[in-house]
Amino acid sequence: MEVRKKRTLAAQLTTSNQDIYTVPARFNADINSIYVNNESGSAVTFSLDWYDAATTTYYTLAEAVELPANSLLQITDYPLFLVKNDKIRGLASANSSVNISISLEEYYETAL
Repeated sequence: MEVRKKRTLAAQLTTSNQDIYTVPARFNADINSIYVNNESGSAVTFSLDWYDAATTTYYTLAEAVELPANSLLQITDYPLFLVKNDKIRGLASANSSVNISISLEEYYETAL
């Protein structure tokens, strides 16, 4: 039996890379959409990476993308399919300005 759990999680980015989401052990996850919001009155940039645990490699999803003041960017074209211990991490050019929300679905992997 496959168990699915839909989740939305959020984080405020800082100027240092931080893990936003890590796929739990015995789960797979589909990232359906990512919302990035600049709540400040000035333009800022953000960067996002995907960590592939199987190869221990970070892949750039977005690098120094500029967000105008008080703007929102929605990323939804294609889902990302992640497996246990894969991560999404990010940072921004200014603290307390950029919020990120991720909509995802987790799938529990049952033992065979």
